[in-house]
Amino acid sequence: QNAQQMHHHQQQQQQHHQQNHYQNQNHHGGNRHNNHNNHHGGGGHGHGMGNDYGGGPDGDAEQITESETLALDYLTEVIAELYDNPGMFENIQRKLKATFVEFRGNNFVLSNAVEMIFEQSIKEQNFRYMGARLCQLLDSLDDSPSSVLRQLLSMKMEHQQSELLIYLQQEQIKVRGTTLFLAELYMQLRKPHDKRNGEIAMRITSAAKILLSKEGPENIKCVCQCLKLCGFELERDRREDLMSILAQLGRLEGSIDNSTGRFVRSVLELQQKSWGRSEEVVPQANQSLSDSACDEFNDSPVFYGPDGSIMTEEENEFLDMAAPVTFEEFDDDEDPDELVDDENMDMEIKMAFKDFVAHTKNRQQPPY
Repeated sequence: QNAQQMHHHQQQQQQHHQQNHYQNQNHHGGNRHNNHNNHHGGGGHGHGMGNDYGGGPDGDAEQITESETLALDYLTEVIAELYDNPGMFENIQRKLKATFVEFRGNNFVLSNAVEMIFEQSIKEQNFRYMGARLCQLLDSLDDSPSSVLRQLLSMKMEHQQSELLIYLQQEQIKVRGTTLFLAELYMQLRKPHDKRNGEIAMRITSAAKILLSKEGPENIKCVCQCLKLCGFELERDRREDLMSILAQLGRLEGSIDNSTGRFVRSVLELQQKSWGRSEEVVPQANQSLSDSACDEFNDSPVFYGPDGSIMTEEENEFLDMAAPVTFEEFDDDEDPDELVDDENMDMEIKMAFKDFVAHTKNRQQPPY
């Protein structure tokens, strides 16, 4: 039965892929292709565009090369495989990179790839994370700020946003799917010092506001789910928009059902606690630290000790150095000597850790 489902899914993907070939060929052979070349001055980054269309801007579908077709056919198979077996990503990413690296400047291939990934990710909630990872993989093939894929992603997000108000009237599920996929994409593509961070963040907050304009528990829960995923980052990149959304959620809290109200309350409280991070949110426009230091620190993972308290990165690194040590129970009131009673532990490490814990406890005493 699984094999039949897989085959059926692949057939659907193949039909969609073939339709995309010609839809995008016509579309990109016209305005979008010309706009892209104009944007880059006709030459520049558009050096590969002539090959995409057999050397002509009219984009005759018969001139699609075999290698282009094979690459997109392979992506179709990958999407079907990852939909059913997400754990296969690590196994296929090397071949996928090798297949697409020669097309990193190919408008036709990448536009089809973006369409395929977006459609599947918006429609299928279980594929959104994988879809975002696929976009990140393709994005990594060319890290230029003006890469073809970046241009296509930007245009696709702009086009999606223009359609959200239409979807809101009859297909709200598409608006929710788009919002959550953009959140996953944002988390995968976000990099320090990248202007694109603000662009994707703006698309997310705009989609969230559109959802909240048509009140309903599913729309509200979708916005909350989105903020739980990327609220910390949105507060850094689009703080004013985020605070506006949170204020609207706060106003709705008392007039919605209990279940949705609790979800809203949990998000509002999470924001008050810096989204569960160990450091305060520092908006990008008002950073007092250097950008590099702030990005490095804010994007680091959060570590928790056995007692549930947040550990500093330095504490975690120290414990990694002394990996043989295990703490069955950990109490902040315990003497540091009692935390290092492992007979196999080097005496020098014992003493260093004792001093380190004592120093850390003194440094982290609350001001009240």
